[in-house]
Amino acid sequence: MTLPTDGTAPGARADLQLLAWITALTALVAIIATFILAMTGHGQEATAVAGIGAAICAAAGGIRVTVNIKR
Repeated sequence: MTLPTDGTAPGARADLQLLAWITALTALVAIIATFILAMTGHGQEATAVAGIGAAICAAAGGIRVTVNIKR
């Protein structure tokens, strides 16, 4: 077994990719549900779904910055 040279634990990259896919899927479902609810005249429900979807995506995904310093 070879360890990554960037200091991450083995399997950490797969976990991050899974989190990214789940976040993207949640955003997509929230956008589709918001659109359908808005088009069928359910404005308040569409606003609630959009807010919940945005909150989940912000909490789960956020912004990830990686800095690699080579000396």
